[in-house]
Amino acid sequence: MLRRRLFVLGAVVVIAAAALTAYSWWSRDTGGYRVRLVMPSAAGLVGGAPVRANGTDVGQIQSIEAKDNQAVITVSIDAAHAPLHTGTTAWVETRSVLGERNIEVKPGPAANPAVPDGGLVEARPQVNVEDVLEVLDPQTRSHVDSVVKQLDQTLKGREPDLNATIKTAGPTVQALGQVLGAIGHDGPAIHELVGKLSDLTKVLAQRQDKLRNTVGNLAVLAGRAAGQQEDLANALSALPATLQDAKAGLDKMPGAADAAKPLLDDLRPAADKLPSVAGNLGPLLQDLRPTIADLRPTLDAASTLLNYTPGLLDSVHNTAPGLNTAVQGLAPTLRYLRPYTPELAGFLANWGSVFADYDSTGHYINGLVVASPTSVNGLPVHSLPGFTRQIAPVPGEAGGQPWSDANGEGMR
Repeated sequence: MLRRRLFVLGAVVVIAAAALTAYSWWSRDTGGYRVRLVMPSAAGLVGGAPVRANGTDVGQIQSIEAKDNQAVITVSIDAAHAPLHTGTTAWVETRSVLGERNIEVKPGPAANPAVPDGGLVEARPQVNVEDVLEVLDPQTRSHVDSVVKQLDQTLKGREPDLNATIKTAGPTVQALGQVLGAIGHDGPAIHELVGKLSDLTKVLAQRQDKLRNTVGNLAVLAGRAAGQQEDLANALSALPATLQDAKAGLDKMPGAADAAKPLLDDLRPAADKLPSVAGNLGPLLQDLRPTIADLRPTLDAASTLLNYTPGLLDSVHNTAPGLNTAVQGLAPTLRYLRPYTPELAGFLANWGSVFADYDSTGHYINGLVVASPTSVNGLPVHSLPGFTRQIAPVPGEAGGQPWSDANGEGMR
């Protein structure tokens, strides 16, 4: 508690010293345009505090006096903003939560008469915290008192830290004041911006279905982009192996080039002879021109033939499956008739021998050849080694398929 009282006493001493300094400075400076403000209270105001108009410093407080239970505040106005005109009003304004206060002036119309030097300017009453607390009911005041006591308990013993915080927060509060001042200057622009933003929001609300579809399509696009990004990542992951293979191939290229160099050296004489060979080919190509001209009708005819070739190929293609089927169907019959080929050949030979003695004019001639007793033909067939004689062989017996009729019976 003692520390708290010392803190309050120090604050009072500082305020008193500041007031004395301002009074001494005012007593030394007696020039300039001044006006006086009469207010019920000047609590929180000190000499040298700024006087502002429309967010701009236009002067400062010169002195504060008490007269007839009211505060008479003398302020000086800069020459650039002097004089003030009738209809000007002034009030006390708090600039920050720390309690810094200044005089705010709203100049009267320029057409009104000027306020003389040292004249009075209408001042609005100052609203203090005490006045606000007196308006509150007892229950609310008790709650406020409880909050103040809790704040006192919280700050007890931490006054130096609070002072350091206040000193550190000074530039921040000043910067915040500048930001708020800029917002005040740009109020119409901000109002217009907010209005346009409201109109834009209304338009978006009217077109929320299209906006929803656009967002959905954007989500699909983002999904596809993510998939492509994954594919790209896979491709990039495979890129090192590809680069290594390419490096291995490039490493082999010098050896291949070295091996190809002797081949190119060997080909150089032949390449040197190519111009003369090309020169010798010139007359031959000129002699080929008539032949090529004669080939043009043949090529035209071939072109005409090629126009019919697709249809012919289509016809052959359509006929080939049926022909193939017919051949496949004849295969069993041909397979069955194959063992009887010797008999068929013998039949044709015997049939030919019957008419062999007739010439083209129908005359018959037959010669008899008599062999000697020593001829091989005179020997009996069965007497030759490895030969057997069968007077009436069964058809198909030579091919291992004896004849049988529909009933499965043999020759009769």
